[in-house]
Formats: sequence, structure tokens, C-alpha cells
Amino acid sequence: MIVLPGVPITIWPPNGVILAMLLTQPRQTWLWWLLVGAVGELSANAIWFHNPLVWAFGYIAANAAAVTAAALLLAPYFGAPIRRLTTLQQVLAFLVFGVGVAPAISATLGSTIDAVVGKNAFLTTWPLWWLGDATGILIATPLTLAGVHVLQRGSWPTAAQALEAAAIAVVLAGLSVWELAWGYNFAFLLPLPILWAALRFEFLGATLAVLGLTVAIALHAQDAYSAQLLTSDLTIQHARMQTLLIVAASTGLIVAAISSQQRQAVSDLLHVNSELEARVTERTREIELAEQRFRATFQNAGVGISIVDAGGVMMRVNESLAQMLGYAVEEMEGKSIDLFTHPEDLPLGKAAWSRLQSGADDEYDIEKRYIDKHGAALWGHTTVSCVRTADGRISYLIKIIQDITARKQSDEAREILTREVNHRSKNLLTIIQVIARQTAAKSLDDFVNTFSKRLRALAANQDLLVNNEWRPIEITALVHSQVEHFGTIGSRILLTGPTVTLSPSTAQTLSMALHELATNAAKYGGLSNDTGRVDITWAVEEGDFQMTWRESGGPPVSAPNKLGFGTTVLETMTASNLLGEVDIDYAADGLVWQLRCPLSALCDMSG
Repeated sequence: MIVLPGVPITIWPPNGVILAMLLTQPRQTWLWWLLVGAVGELSANAIWFHNPLVWAFGYIAANAAAVTAAALLLAPYFGAPIRRLTTLQQVLAFLVFGVGVAPAISATLGSTIDAVVGKNAFLTTWPLWWLGDATGILIATPLTLAGVHVLQRGSWPTAAQALEAAAIAVVLAGLSVWELAWGYNFAFLLPLPILWAALRFEFLGATLAVLGLTVAIALHAQDAYSAQLLTSDLTIQHARMQTLLIVAASTGLIVAAISSQQRQAVSDLLHVNSELEARVTERTREIELAEQRFRATFQNAGVGISIVDAGGVMMRVNESLAQMLGYAVEEMEGKSIDLFTHPEDLPLGKAAWSRLQSGADDEYDIEKRYIDKHGAALWGHTTVSCVRTADGRISYLIKIIQDITARKQSDEAREILTREVNHRSKNLLTIIQVIARQTAAKSLDDFVNTFSKRLRALAANQDLLVNNEWRPIEITALVHSQVEHFGTIGSRILLTGPTVTLSPSTAQTLSMALHELATNAAKYGGLSNDTGRVDITWAVEEGDFQMTWRESGGPPVSAPNKLGFGTTVLETMTASNLLGEVDIDYAADGLVWQLRCPLSALCDMSG
């Protein structure tokens, strides 16, 4: 502080310190900080100014009003409480309200007191008072805020930073001495070290540099005062020095704010970029994992999967689909799906495709046949899902194909068996009628007893077939089960042939044929009267099985007018299931049915 005869002090920092404390502390403590400031001013008055207490309390009130007003005006810009200057908006608000408005309040009230008590004229005191308070607040408030922040953060400069700060101090000291010695001719050079400090160390650097410049100017002012210059010249020189301090400090704070915001923006950008990179990395990893899961699912799925483009060309084919059709994956990819579809089922796919193209459907299920590499047909249950572009056009299709050939064959076999059950039921009624007629013709007195025995024999024969459905059965037992209830084996029905064991599926096929032959013989042929007979022979020659059903002594035989289910069982189904050939001769003296097939077809235990 510089005291000039008859004028206020040149620099007054206490207001700046109190303002900093008001900004950093809760409002309920403001009164105590104002009391601390009042005690400080009373002490200064007792040591240096020696003003009457009434005047002193007036000056204290003026300063208290100034810092309180500044704290209230700055609160909306900083929040309450704040810890430090950080943005350009805060710095500009501080320069306007803290450096401009607050000193104007204290200068006005203090100059009014001076004028009322007759100490100095109002216009003489006001500019110097404003400069003193403005300079003090501009130096002390940012310095206090920066110091509090450093203490709270507990972060100290590195050796390189300390060395750079020392270099700035040396440059500032040298420039200040040189400039002040030449009478402020190159005053524009003095803010340069402050700008350097502001750029490198932001607010703390700027405020410390300003403090250094202030000390240099104060020392120069003491020399000027010792030189006993005129009071007017000394006042003008001090005003010039204070104006220089205000300009340098304001510029330093503005540069520090810009530098702080830039560093914060760079830090935020780096943080955002780091988060973005982390998210991209995580997203990339998720995509890679999803691709791995898709590839594993695609390749290892137990069903066939293909990805088909909008033109019907298979872009990707999994191993299951390739194996299903007997191809390598490379042989199928790039080919049209129609090339592997059974020609008769192409219309099914085209109809479904038309629904997809029209937008009526986005998925469908159909059952159709495919052709494998060897030309064999197999059934597939095809589920198709459509993936579209943003404008609704078809991008590609995902086709899942499940081999249902076994199920279809099972359904077909079940249908045949159902028809056979119906057919056998009708035949069974016929057989019962034949048994009843033959039994009644021979012995009316013992009809019930004989008829019951024959019905029990018929049921036992049926049980033999059912009980051995999935177990191998010897051919003689099978033949007995189908024909012995029509007549006495050994007299009217003769069996001749070696021992042959039949697999369950073969026994089922052969039993259906024998049942059909025996039923027809009982209705129309060699077993429909009392004199006819049936010779059943079988033999194995050169790996082939041969079986003959030959009727004789019955009514004249003629070929049927139309082919019914019985004929289908005797010819088509038997030949197909046993991989052999069937021949039926409707000779007038008796029907002859002959079967020839590989012996392996009878003994195939896989059936």
C-alpha cells in the first residue's frame, strides 16, 4: 500500500480478499467475514490512517457495501459458493461487477464521506479511490481463489513447471525494471510475461505474475515518493501505473479463461473420444461375438440353412443343408434354389415368392420336395423369413430347411396301414361269415362250440402278428397265423419250404399279402367250397427268395374288373417294400400268386 499526503491509498487489497471469501463460503457466514474485514480496517486505521472512528466506520461501511454488492451480483454467474474462476463468462462478470461496479460503490460512499468532513473534494478522491479498490480487487480476489483451489486440490507443480515459472518471473522482473526505468515508453511489453504465465498456468500463473508486476510497480512508486516529486505528478504517475496493472491483470485473466476453457474443451473432447473409442471397441467386440455366434449357429445347426438373395440365388449355405442334399457347400453357393427343388413342387415356391414380393407376407412355411445330388427326392419343411430394405424391397431371405422325409414316409405308411386296417376289418367280417357258413354246413348241432373255437383260433392268429410286430418271426409261424383259421393245414392247405426268419417290417408286408390271398380264397377261390385246396411253397435259390400261392379245386377264376386296395397290397406294395417282383395269374382252374425278391430284403433287421 502506498500512502500519498492528502490522498487515499493507491492500492487496497483487503476488499479483494473479503470478496473472494464471500464467493467461496456459504451466505450464512458472510457477516462473520465482513466483521473480519472490519477488524482489519480498524487495525489499518490505527496503524496508518489515524482517522476519527466515525470516519473509519463510514469507510468500513462503504467497503462492506461494495464487496457485498459484488458478491450478490456475481452469484448468478458462479453459483453459491464457487471455488475458482474457470470460464470466460465468469471472468467478464468479475471484471464488470467486481472490478467495475464494486469499487464504484466504495469510491462513491468514501468520497462522499471525505467531502462531508472536509478532508478532500469528491472529484479529487473518487478516481483515486476507485483505482485503489479496483486494483486491489483485481489482484487479490483471483489470487485468493487460485490459492484456495491449489490448497484444496493438493496438486503442486512439477520440476519442469517450477523451472518455467522461475523463467517467467525472471523475464517479468527484468522487463519491469527496464520499462519503469524508461518512463513507461514501452509499457505494452509488460503484459507479455503475464500472458505467458496465463497461457501456461492459467489463473494461478496470471495472478502470480500480476502480483509480481504489482510489487515491481510498488517499489518504483516508493522510489518516486522518495524523490519528493510534486503531489500532482506523483498522483498522475500512480494512476498510470494502476491503469497499467488493471489492463495487464484483466488481459491476463481473460487469456487464462480462454486457455482454461480450451484445455477443458480438449480434455472433454479427449474424454468423449475415449468414451467413443471404448464404445466403438465394445460395439465391435459385440459385433464380432455376434458374428461368431451366428457363424457357429449357421455352420453347426442341425437343420439346413441358406441365405438367398432377391433373385433366388443362394449366397450362403451351411454344412447341414449341403450334406442333406449330398453336395459340398461350394457346389451349392451361387446357384439358384430352384435347381435343387423338385420340378413338381416349383409352383409352390413361386406362389410363396409372389406373396413376398407383393408385401402380403414376410414369412411362410411350406413342405416340398428337393432333389439330392444323386437325383433322389427328399421332403423338406421350409421356413422362410424375409429381410427387407428401408423402401420395402426384398434384401435377402433366410431359409431353414428340415429333412422330413422319414416323417413323410411314416405318414404314408400310417395311411396305408389305416387303409389296411379298414380293409382287414371288412375281410375279417367276411372270414367270420365264411367260418360260420362252413361250420353250419358240417354240424348244426355243435355249431356254437365249433364256431367259438375257430373264432378263438382266428383271434390267436391275429395276436401272433401283433405280438411279433417289432420282433423277428419265422415264416412258417407267420403263414400259420394268416391261413390256419380258413382250413386244416396239412389237408386243404399245404405248406412247403425251408426255415426263413423275417424282420418285423418284412413280416408285416408279407402278412398283409397272405391275409389278402387267404381272404380272397375264402370268398371266391380254393377255400370257398369244400373241395378246393391251397399250396403255399417257398424256397431260397442263389440269394433270392421265391414264394408261390397256388389254388386248385375251387370255382372258376377270372380277373377283377377294377383294381382295388387288395390288388395294390398284393402287387405294388409287396413288390415295392420287398424290392422284388410279383406276378398274379388268374388261371381258370385256380389263382397263382408268385413273389421273387432278394433274401436280404426279408432278413433286413433294420426295418
